[in-house]
Amino acid sequence: MDNISYYSIMKLLHVVGMSAWFGTALAVSIIWSKQDKLDLKLILDLISKVEMPASFFIPLTGVLMTIDQTFWLSMGWIQLKIMLGLIAVAFSHLSRATLIHKKMDNKNNQQKFSFYRNICLLTLFIIIILVEYKQYG
Repeated sequence: MDNISYYSIMKLLHVVGMSAWFGTALAVSIIWSKQDKLDLKLILDLISKVEMPASFFIPLTGVLMTIDQTFWLSMGWIQLKIMLGLIAVAFSHLSRATLIHKKMDNKNNQQKFSFYRNICLLTLFIIIILVEYKQYG
């Protein structure tokens, strides 16, 4: 246990959170693509119980990692990752708000929800590609 650093624990929690968020975003997109109105409660539960906590937890662990090792902030790609992450958070929250506050029988609201979900999923995917490229490329 002596070899495990604070940074390593935060990084592990960050990766677990990102996996949960991306997995949930992908699952919601797949469920939504079926266009079954009975799945709206399941989608809302997944977004509320997994995605929302993850979208808070990931930036928190990211901040804690950068406090521990501040040199990360001098790298431009980290700043891009942070910006994309904030965009993903915004569109995730917009999709949840649409699901809660709009009538989903309306085609326009369905299209807004799909757009918000797709932008969230796309930005998360770009983040994963960016991190993998910078880490192993």
